[in-house]
Amino acid sequence: MANASAKKLAIANDRILDNLRKGFMIVHLLFIGYRIIYNWDTFTTGTLVLYMLTTGVSMFMYSTLETTGRPYYDATGTLIKSGEDMNAEGLTAYMFDIIYVTWFTQVMVALVSYKFWYTFLVIPGYAAYKVFPMLMTYLRQYKEAGITPQEEGSKSKRQAKMEKREKKGHVKYVR
Repeated sequence: MANASAKKLAIANDRILDNLRKGFMIVHLLFIGYRIIYNWDTFTTGTLVLYMLTTGVSMFMYSTLETTGRPYYDATGTLIKSGEDMNAEGLTAYMFDIIYVTWFTQVMVALVSYKFWYTFLVIPGYAAYKVFPMLMTYLRQYKEAGITPQEEGSKSKRQAKMEKREKKGHVKYVR
């Protein structure tokens, strides 16, 4: 049995995924119709390769969203699973962003200039912008501890504790 919030989520997910499908059709029909058919003399193999590459990336993102977000119903029409929330932050939002950047790139290449293929570089640039601070924090922790990542697992806890005691200089007096 699904409650009201699951039904609302299922309806919203259906609407979002249907709009994505319509967007894909519009963008690809525009690209194929204008760039390939109307401007066939300017269509090159490089353009075909870039179009297939960007389409492949966006289709992978779409298929992932489709499998995780599409609601499932049984034969009687009862909601079995509402799917993941398509309005969620994090990875879902990044997938939508990649799809939208891809669409923008393809439409601008179709209508304006081939130089808009460079717009697709925004995606790895943004990924580097997000990953670089996390990587620096990770490396800084090792530097402050005085351990390189290769040395981390080489000593047992007992050995590290003994070395720490030796460095302190504690002297044990025996009678």
